[in-house]
Amino acid sequence: QSSNSNSNSTMNFADLDDIEPIPQDDGPEPVCAIAYSPEFVRAFSYLRALLKADERSERAFNLTTVCLKLNPANYTVWHFRRRCLVALSAGSDKIPTIDVERIEKDLEFADALGGTNPKNYQLWYHRRALLEFRFKGESDEILEVAQKELEYVDKILDDDSKNYHAWSHRQWIIRTLNNPQLWSSEIEYSHSKILSDTRNNSAWSQRWFALHKGNIISSGNNTNNSRGAAILSLEKAEEEASYALSGANVDPFNESPWRYLIGVLMEQWRWAQRGGNAEDVAKSSHLLRDCIAKIREMKQSWDEQSRSEDPSTGPCVSLLSALVDLLVIFTDEKDFLAEAKDLLGELELEDPVRRKYWRKREKEISQLLEK
Repeated sequence: QSSNSNSNSTMNFADLDDIEPIPQDDGPEPVCAIAYSPEFVRAFSYLRALLKADERSERAFNLTTVCLKLNPANYTVWHFRRRCLVALSAGSDKIPTIDVERIEKDLEFADALGGTNPKNYQLWYHRRALLEFRFKGESDEILEVAQKELEYVDKILDDDSKNYHAWSHRQWIIRTLNNPQLWSSEIEYSHSKILSDTRNNSAWSQRWFALHKGNIISSGNNTNNSRGAAILSLEKAEEEASYALSGANVDPFNESPWRYLIGVLMEQWRWAQRGGNAEDVAKSSHLLRDCIAKIREMKQSWDEQSRSEDPSTGPCVSLLSALVDLLVIFTDEKDFLAEAKDLLGELELEDPVRRKYWRKREKEISQLLEK
């Protein structure tokens, strides 16, 4: 794939006749010398010489192409390549830049190498470093560049929908531009990915990221009782809770929608408790109780279905776990705690891998009930 890139010509080593190659120094008695190919040895020996001379020329740039085709994960080569790009472009010493044409060709080059290296850290960082130059242009042009890059990331996610590097790159683009259109589009994008695979936890995480516009609330935030960008409105939280429950209904054994639901509800509860406003506490409590009631209905429906269709199926561990997590929020309500304790007893039987964990939680609840 990389040989089809139009960003660079084939290296002519005759251009380096004036350079004395520097061989790799493995010491006098290497324990396990790597059997590099002759081409690899020659290319990197010349590269060491150019690095030592700090020669940022066209031939140095072309040599990085050869080296990266031999080893796309070499961070030093990628870094030197970017320095060559800056030196070969029409910027100034005070304001370094890279020509747009060179950026576009190098993005194509990175794409070509990425075909067999979709989880290569250096490739993704190189794309980001190049785009940082492109994002300094006019606003309309920047948005167009960003959308084109998001389309590229989508292509990668079509092949591997849980590629961490691709999702992280999407987040960087959207957060960097902080454009309302991109935030809104990303909510729909994450929805489409969830529909195609409800067990894609990366897509659920991206939905949270997009709805919160990349903001993260810490324990010290919002002490002035103002929601701000880091907290969903109550109306939006109700919508997202319903969305998560719908996802859980599709596949109750899928942990992703349950964790998403708990995240939405806990955010509302903690914010209300921290603010101390009685009305907010009452509203968040009502939302929690409503969701608990719906999960109880789901549990009852699941139990009845299991008994009638396949008694060997047993309870749904993910559902029980989520219900326990929500019930124990109400630490001063004995009936909720007693219900959670009974559910933990079921979990000890149905989830033997985490039996000790469930017992520990059951013991904690027993202590609360004794108070």
